[in-house]
Amino acid sequence: MTETREYYLCPQCSKRYKRREHMQRHWASHNSARPHRCNQCGRAFQRLDVLKRHTRTCEARALGLIAPATRRRACDSCVRQKKACSAGQPCQNCQRLSIDCNYSFVANREGRRQSVSRESNSADSDSNEARTPSLADEMFSGVGEGATAEEINAIVLAADPFESTLWDSPEPTTAWMDYLNVMPGLPQLDPFPQRLRTPQSEHEGQMVPRRKEKSRYSFHFLDNFTKRTGLIDSFECCTPEFREQTLAYFLQQQAAINSMYRHAAPPSASHLVNLGNNLGMPLSSEASPLPGANVPMVQNPWLHDPLMIKIHQIIVHAKEVIMIKPRNSVVNVEWSPLLERKCLEFFSPDNVRKCLAFYWAVWHPNVNLIHKPTFDPAAANPPLLAAMTVLGASVSPCSTDQDDAKLWFNCVEEMVFTDDDLCSEPLYTLDTGVPIPATQKRKLQALQAAFIVCLFQNWEGTDASKRRIRRYRFGTVVSVARDIGLPMARHMDIRRPIGYEFQWKTFVVKEELIRIFLWIFLLDHAFVTFNNLPPRMVIKEMKIHLARPEACFQAETAEECLEELQKWTAQSAILPVLTLSEAVEMVCKGAMPEGMHETLAHLGALNLFAMISAVHSLVFQHQNSFSQDGHLAAIRHALNNWKPVWDIYMTTHATSPPHNMLAGVVLTPENAWRRIGFCRHAHDYWLLASVIIDKLTSPVCDMTVNPASSPESDTGQSPPRENTTILTQYDQTSMQQVNELIADFQKIQIFNKPDDA
Repeated sequence: MTETREYYLCPQCSKRYKRREHMQRHWASHNSARPHRCNQCGRAFQRLDVLKRHTRTCEARALGLIAPATRRRACDSCVRQKKACSAGQPCQNCQRLSIDCNYSFVANREGRRQSVSRESNSADSDSNEARTPSLADEMFSGVGEGATAEEINAIVLAADPFESTLWDSPEPTTAWMDYLNVMPGLPQLDPFPQRLRTPQSEHEGQMVPRRKEKSRYSFHFLDNFTKRTGLIDSFECCTPEFREQTLAYFLQQQAAINSMYRHAAPPSASHLVNLGNNLGMPLSSEASPLPGANVPMVQNPWLHDPLMIKIHQIIVHAKEVIMIKPRNSVVNVEWSPLLERKCLEFFSPDNVRKCLAFYWAVWHPNVNLIHKPTFDPAAANPPLLAAMTVLGASVSPCSTDQDDAKLWFNCVEEMVFTDDDLCSEPLYTLDTGVPIPATQKRKLQALQAAFIVCLFQNWEGTDASKRRIRRYRFGTVVSVARDIGLPMARHMDIRRPIGYEFQWKTFVVKEELIRIFLWIFLLDHAFVTFNNLPPRMVIKEMKIHLARPEACFQAETAEECLEELQKWTAQSAILPVLTLSEAVEMVCKGAMPEGMHETLAHLGALNLFAMISAVHSLVFQHQNSFSQDGHLAAIRHALNNWKPVWDIYMTTHATSPPHNMLAGVVLTPENAWRRIGFCRHAHDYWLLASVIIDKLTSPVCDMTVNPASSPESDTGQSPPRENTTILTQYDQTSMQQVNELIADFQKIQIFNKPDDA
């Protein structure tokens, strides 16, 4: 039985929608008509829902409950992306993306002033007519020039989360410190630290502060992360326009590659069926030959494709796990001619390459555990290639790709977790006890595939799939990591005598091993932080080297990699030998030596993200311990020490190599894999830990005993204090309780703002 689905195409562009009203609403965005008008102020809007939101604030403004409207101050790029703008020249967003920062509304306002002065005689007669603002002065398609911050915030929250951020305060305040007293008994944190300190020529060796930047402590990333689900909605997966651009770029490249086959017949459904037969995968007896099925297969370019062997192995393995199901198998589909066609289409060479393009350009920066310069899909393990294909399809701009990926979620999961390379014991040499390189590479790729499955199932799968990943599959991933050996994830010291030869392939394998262990540790602590699940990995066992900078991991040649490594190791002697457990211990022990904050800032966003995630493990243990102090002192030291390190990184290293390789480069589908992912929001994790510790140590949390029935009335002694549990539900599939904690904190920020000094 075939499935038919009707799509409604936009008459003006190529976008299609499943529902007619969605297409009509999109079609209205192509013109400048504004049929919906506010009765209070006369402003016009394109959409009715925007008018309704505006009406609420407009009525409140008329009653004097909202401050007068403020003029636009965001640059053109931030307006298009619907991001908060720092109003600098250039602003922080434009500087980070290395693009021009323009403020067209300034020139437009001057032009309007001149126009008004020239037409002052006719302006009086037209003063009573409703005025529609110019499109050049609009912040969004539905908001006029005089839109207030409340209206802008309503539009931002209704839009795509990663095209927007929470509204920013006009002036920096210290309101959050009234609620967030994270260091009782210790010096207060400076809410606006002098973060950039650069030595000047005339003041060599002195720390010169930069001008005070407008900053606001709020959960720009985690607020959305804890209320949404799905990879695209939860992580930084670029804008829909950029994903469409990535698709167009791939199709253009693929057309050039396939130009040599332009005279050959395109692979139709019949060719797919014959291809399956020729590859040793006989169809069911119900499958009838289609017209043209006797076309010689030598005309099909697929047979000459280097990916064909891997494709064959993936399809054979998929058919095996579907037809031979063990007891309690997660696979819920039956093999049929229709499913076989879908399998051949989804895992076709062109579709695999398209999904890999989405994986690298859209997803890879978020979890950068595979070395792209040396990755060869034709030589990769079939389970890894299948997992990458499914994840790439999940972040595709095409809804059909996303639906097709969901069909293969459980099948690929079963394929990966029954793979011999993942389940077998690692092989070591008899004389030295070192893992055999060939088997270590296969084991590593099997572990990477298992981790990728955990990612797309935990964020795209059903609730049952998410629970299965958290409770069973991820335990297997941790066990395999321990079987490989966490202490094995260490680099050789390149500071060797003359004659030492740098082995780039060995470095790549070690770096991939370090990064997969880091990301397993991070996912484990993500379950601790957001699902309130006890950690499976402890900090002291993470005796692995920290990840090398992106300039080393993204280097295209061995010479370039070695040069970047030497530059980085020259910053400090401790950097190349520091382990994750040592770094966490260093920030937890108290005041760090002079200059250590600057040294740790060279570690980069990924390593600093791992350090603050480890602090959440201490927070979980303290929250669930019977001891009054528990790990409180270590947590306070860690929060005190980590934040200055992060501030130095953000202002000194985050926008330049070796940590940011897109400085001064326009973002394109070809270089998008080099950008920094969501770990650049690690300060949100610091703030979340600070909020939890503040609530645990506040006087309100100590009042857990009813004074009327207190044992103190009988014995004359007060009962021992017990830690109050902030997150009461354990192993929660949703992140609702964490989001409620974040929402409560932001409400206090909004409604308890002090007057500007």
